[in-house]
Amino acid sequence: MYKNQIPTIEDFGKRIKRGTFGLYAALLTEKKMNKYPNGTLPRDRKTTPENPYIGKVYSLSIYQNAATGMNYYNIVKAECEREGIHFTDAEFAVAFPKEGTYCDSVDDTLANIIMEHNDTDQRYLRLYEGRKPTKVVYFTIYDNNGVMQLVDENSEMMNDIKRYISPKAPSAKQEALGIRNIVGVKQPKIENVVFLAQGEDIFINPRFGFVGLFNLENINKMFVGKK
Repeated sequence: MYKNQIPTIEDFGKRIKRGTFGLYAALLTEKKMNKYPNGTLPRDRKTTPENPYIGKVYSLSIYQNAATGMNYYNIVKAECEREGIHFTDAEFAVAFPKEGTYCDSVDDTLANIIMEHNDTDQRYLRLYEGRKPTKVVYFTIYDNNGVMQLVDENSEMMNDIKRYISPKAPSAKQEALGIRNIVGVKQPKIENVVFLAQGEDIFINPRFGFVGLFNLENINKMFVGKK
């Protein structure tokens, strides 16, 4: 299926066919966790064991029909229109004002695809969640002394991990617009991108080449199994 292995994520980004479907992505990012279980009071922290999973638990996110290369504000405005909430450009600018950001597009050829930190050379891949027809499935990965293991969602271990994860809050700004389908912006560091694929093109991050769990066959099985 994939005939062209693209050497860098930047080269792949320049070949993405914008406004079309069929872009696939897989990301591995360290899961944000609290030092103590949710609800632990400050006075109890001295006697409460610290989180044993910090630095060992990751989220594997697999995107089908991933969305990138588009302006965040335009996506949100389009979602308003789709849900029957209409703004003029001037009205939308007031209702959903633009905010400063810590990064900008690397260049025009990679606009809203590859971003770079304003103060460092750190680069990120910009993706959007919530925009139809993008579908994202999530898995929890545990680093067992260098061996990546898939955590059963119904296991005692998963229930224990959840005790240290705070629930995510939706975008208050988007909720204020009245839309139901919230669009989320994801900007993982490019070194955390496992692979990107579209059409006959594929970028595979050499950083994960040794991790058998993340070969394309296994990732495809995981995605299909989550439908």
